[in-house]
Amino acid sequence: MRQAWELLSEEIAILREQLEMKEISLKKLESFIKEPYRKEQYGGSLTQSIVKVLYNLTRENQVVTAKQVVKEFRKQRSDVNESTIRSTLYQVSRKQKPTVIDVDGQKIPVYVIKNGPTYNIEIANDQQEGFIAKANI
Repeated sequence: MRQAWELLSEEIAILREQLEMKEISLKKLESFIKEPYRKEQYGGSLTQSIVKVLYNLTRENQVVTAKQVVKEFRKQRSDVNESTIRSTLYQVSRKQKPTVIDVDGQKIPVYVIKNGPTYNIEIANDQQEGFIAKANI
């Protein structure tokens, strides 16, 4: 009986040590995940950042493809992969509400419009009769 007790005590001590090591590893992983991306560092959410890149590109060009957005966005942030950027572009183009982006300190509500392989931005105007009117930039 005494031997069984000692074996169990040793096994419990080993398991506690393993648990402590795993908790330390988990804390390191959590801090690593939180550290590379901070909203204030990149100026808003991932969606807002991608839409802002699209907004800037549409001011320069009439027609903007997802490839152009990916290329430009990757210059700013290399921690986001291409499929995430493309997926975000597609998802935001299906939103009913505008995405609010910060341009030169001014908050601008915009819609992302997908037309085949290209994307465009429409600025949301004031509400009129319960519907949001859209205007091309």
